[in-house]
Amino acid sequence: MAHKYNNGPDQVVPSDDIFTVKADGYVRLRIPESGKAIETIPPISIPSLLKRSAEEFPDHTALAAKVNGKWEKITYQQYLVNVRTCAKAFLALGLERMHSVCILGFNSPEWFIADLGAIFAGGIAVGIYTTNSAEACLYCAKSSSANIMVVEDETQLQKVLSFRSEIPDLKAIVQYTGEPSHPDVISWKRLMEIGDQQTDDLLEESLKKIAVNQCCTLVYTSGTVGSPKAVMLNHDNFT
Repeated sequence: MAHKYNNGPDQVVPSDDIFTVKADGYVRLRIPESGKAIETIPPISIPSLLKRSAEEFPDHTALAAKVNGKWEKITYQQYLVNVRTCAKAFLALGLERMHSVCILGFNSPEWFIADLGAIFAGGIAVGIYTTNSAEACLYCAKSSSANIMVVEDETQLQKVLSFRSEIPDLKAIVQYTGEPSHPDVISWKRLMEIGDQQTDDLLEESLKKIAVNQCCTLVYTSGTVGSPKAVMLNHDNFT
């Protein structure tokens, strides 16, 4: 069925709901419908905000990480290119609209690129605590309909491998540091190669379906007491 709203990524879909529990639901933004504020600072999506930053500050540092004692920096222009490449790879691997990419690892450039790559592709980005048990990770993956799991290293990979058969929607596992020990797991280098091999067509179609007032991220609690609880955040919550 054709998608009804295709003017994204900065479209605001009409809605009277102030909250929703549906991944594909829309909420009413709490902003004035007219006036100077809405004219000067209109709602903007995460993809458009990153694109604007790359255009205005192409050579400014967006991300930095210390590797072997030396800082490696990524500019906003490089950040945008990497995010788009990652998004194209996720789509090629089968990421469906409003399904999640779960990221299980510590802060790194790859973590942020995967997070925004999921959003650019029309999916939902989900960060998972590295201290979570395999059981808690499984809960987050199942409840967010994960299509792709991105893990940092062998330790986190083993958690996912222990329950991968219990996630019916899972299509790929990516490891962003080191070489994966399992033949079915995709390395970060290979992920970006997959993205480089794709045209922009599918990504551009996905961007058109994005709405500022629709969920793009789930933030889970640690699940210390009971199952993890998720908070739904839309583009406007971030931008």
